[in-house]
Amino acid sequence: MKILHTSDWHLGQHFMGKSRRDEHKAFIVWLLALVDSESIDAVIIAGDIFDTGSPPSYAREMYHQLVLDMKARECQLVIVAGNHDSVSMLNESKSLLSYLDTQVSSQANLDDLESHVIPLNDKNGEVSAWVCAVPYLRPKDVMKSAAGQSEQDKKLGLLQHIGDFYQQVFELACEKNKALKLPVPIIGTGHLTAMGGQVSESVRDLYVGTLEALPTSVFPKFDYLALGHIHRAQAITKDGRFRYSGSPIPLSFDELGRNKSLVVIDTSAFGDQALAMDLFDERQEPIQLHTIPTFQPMQSLKGNLKDVLKQIADLPLTESKTKGCSILEGKNLWLEVTVIADEYLSDVHKRLVEAIEGKPIELLRVMRKSAVETKRDTFESRQTLSELTVKEVFEKSLQGNADIDEEESVILTNLFNHCLIEMEESQEQQA
Repeated sequence: MKILHTSDWHLGQHFMGKSRRDEHKAFIVWLLALVDSESIDAVIIAGDIFDTGSPPSYAREMYHQLVLDMKARECQLVIVAGNHDSVSMLNESKSLLSYLDTQVSSQANLDDLESHVIPLNDKNGEVSAWVCAVPYLRPKDVMKSAAGQSEQDKKLGLLQHIGDFYQQVFELACEKNKALKLPVPIIGTGHLTAMGGQVSESVRDLYVGTLEALPTSVFPKFDYLALGHIHRAQAITKDGRFRYSGSPIPLSFDELGRNKSLVVIDTSAFGDQALAMDLFDERQEPIQLHTIPTFQPMQSLKGNLKDVLKQIADLPLTESKTKGCSILEGKNLWLEVTVIADEYLSDVHKRLVEAIEGKPIELLRVMRKSAVETKRDTFESRQTLSELTVKEVFEKSLQGNADIDEEESVILTNLFNHCLIEMEESQEQQA
């Protein structure tokens, strides 16, 4: 069967005073067309379906209409809660939606692990995959803190309880698998920060003060792990089967410059495959990325005032409005500007407004960066090893190596973090 993995829709988001309603509507239309063309059997949304716990009414309407559209296509829908989602709000319609082939996992339930193991059926009604539907895990859902615990004890305790919860749900899915004539793939979900994931400014840190990121060793051996929370699409394992789908639209300006995508998993291609007997035979890949079109043109410019004004004048506005997607017709460009200036400039905003006058541009944010900040950045780049932590040295080494691409950077970061954890644990045992 084919399973589509997406996350972090943030329905109802307002971006610097701008509604994302039209973008989300256009994305859902595109998504439904993909479900049709690719014959998708199930869709997993790995958290943050909404932007806030009290989303506007139009966002709830989109949510419920999505359920009806999936039901009409006989496509199952699995939704797990993220840190932005309200447990009580998702629970309002949870029972009703289950009759429409939509399963919602709103909160970890240690007393009802069965609710976290969801069967995905093929067109004949046979189980073709199990989903270990694990939502955003709040510390209070999986552990109880004890008086007198140190910060390190709390961190290790939370890590252990999260790992235990995942393992218990996975083992239950394995037990159910044994009852089938043929075992089927087991898909996991998660809404958290895993080691190696690169965040953007629109992502809120999870487990602040206790646990910043989880090592991949915490997760059981899922055939695929559908992750949410980080908005940049990326794999956190070498084989690409533990993966963040990323958000479908840019939720901050620093998410520009890279394609948005979602993942389609073909479970029939899982497992050991025979080697192609012919050099021209194509091996079927179990994981495919589908690039999401741009639904709202956005741009971020940076430099001194003279450079920024020139960049605005050189913007290819005609192309940006019509480039390969009719949905951009009539859309104004959303612009962010960072002006670097040695002296105070009182007329920066005025000159920028004059520069965009008569153009299909909306100036959403203007920031200034002083020479002092620039010098500070230069100073930080000249810090000695003794002034930096081990992790900072590693990160700066990666940033300074242009030959390492993003995927290799993720893999190296994962390996480094694992080594760092093992070293710290070894030092603790020796102490």
